[in-house]
Amino acid sequence: MHWKKRAHISVFPRETKTGVKQMTKKRKATAAVVALIIAVLGSTSVYGVLQTEKYKRDLQYGYLRSLNDLNDSVENIETVLNKAVYANTPTEQHGLAARLLQETSAAKSALAVLPVGDNSLDNISRFITQVGDFSMMLSRRIAAGQKISSDEYKTMQNLESYSKKLSGGLQTMSLDFSTETFHDAIQETAKEFSNFPTLIYDGPFSDSVLQRKPVLTQGKTVLPQGNAQNTAAEFLGLSSSKLTHTQDTAGNLPTYNFTADGGAVRISVTKSGGYVADMANSRTSGEKNMDFEQASGKAKAFLESRGIRGMKESYYVIGDNICLINYAYFQDGILCYPDLIKVGVALDNGEIVRFQSTGYIMNHKSRSLSAKISASRAQKSVSPNLTVKQCRLALIPTPGFHEVLCYEFLCSGSKGDRVLVYINASTGYEEDILILQESDDGILTR
Repeated sequence: MHWKKRAHISVFPRETKTGVKQMTKKRKATAAVVALIIAVLGSTSVYGVLQTEKYKRDLQYGYLRSLNDLNDSVENIETVLNKAVYANTPTEQHGLAARLLQETSAAKSALAVLPVGDNSLDNISRFITQVGDFSMMLSRRIAAGQKISSDEYKTMQNLESYSKKLSGGLQTMSLDFSTETFHDAIQETAKEFSNFPTLIYDGPFSDSVLQRKPVLTQGKTVLPQGNAQNTAAEFLGLSSSKLTHTQDTAGNLPTYNFTADGGAVRISVTKSGGYVADMANSRTSGEKNMDFEQASGKAKAFLESRGIRGMKESYYVIGDNICLINYAYFQDGILCYPDLIKVGVALDNGEIVRFQSTGYIMNHKSRSLSAKISASRAQKSVSPNLTVKQCRLALIPTPGFHEVLCYEFLCSGSKGDRVLVYINASTGYEEDILILQESDDGILTR
């Protein structure tokens, strides 16, 4: 008997090739969804961590900025007190007193932000408050026509000494505000003030020159961009085709701007008159192979080769093996500080890598200058606490963006300070006092 073959019937669907593909797609889709969910959850977690870190960074940045502001204000207080000892006329004394009040107010604002919850800052706050009170008292006395007493001068020196200690303490503090280190450092600095007795501004004048409208370009023809590019190329000693024209500058001093050497060299030429206002080569200066005297010779030769004459060297500073020298216009024996040109010399090979004539362009003009009082009469306004070493006439800018002819007295102070005192050549009043800072890296003022 023959059995008929039965068709095999399965309770499961038959896995054809098409079915397998469909199942694989479903599994992949499911896996993708799961992966997406994990990614979303992970990114949410990461986002939260990043937001927390950002908040901490912002907080740290705020504290750091306040600490830097406090340090700047304390340094300025020290400088003003240093100058105040040598101020000898009511005008200058009143101005310094007002500056003290301004700096103490800024210091207290910065101090209030620092993350110290206990009374660690009380002594420092009291010191800053007392400096402010002392400056107000001096301002009132000077306004009433009274003179500063010898005891008050001693108080100034005492305040200066404490402000120097505070500045030193602030500079050594840890910048990690999240640890106890900062708190310990602020407490250690504050100890210096526990027994404090209860009280009964690149060369000088270089900042203010940028605030005026340019004098040298007034009435000058506006050059086409191509002509300015030729001027820039000639100044750099390059072919004009080597320069690329970039975005121009507007404002008080409109310029055409160019780059060379793949952007390493930048140069700006005024649209009116076609004067080179600025040039900077960003290359790194190698090992130092020349001193200041050699760098000065390179800078002078460069100015002469570019047709810039009548300039006298004033102050310089060395940084990153680049010597930056300030030159002021010299007219009839008078140094005109507003007409400022800066030249930077690389100390590895003497290449000129910086040039800035903004001050000169802003201010240079023909002037009629003459003193109305003698140098000997002007010297009577110099503090008896100073010994005059040299004297010359100098034109300086004022905070109101004007110019005033002064006698510039180079003096030595009782503590070895080298001090520049500027006495108005018409009125005999003190216009400014600057403290010279000399080192192997240059001569600066504060």
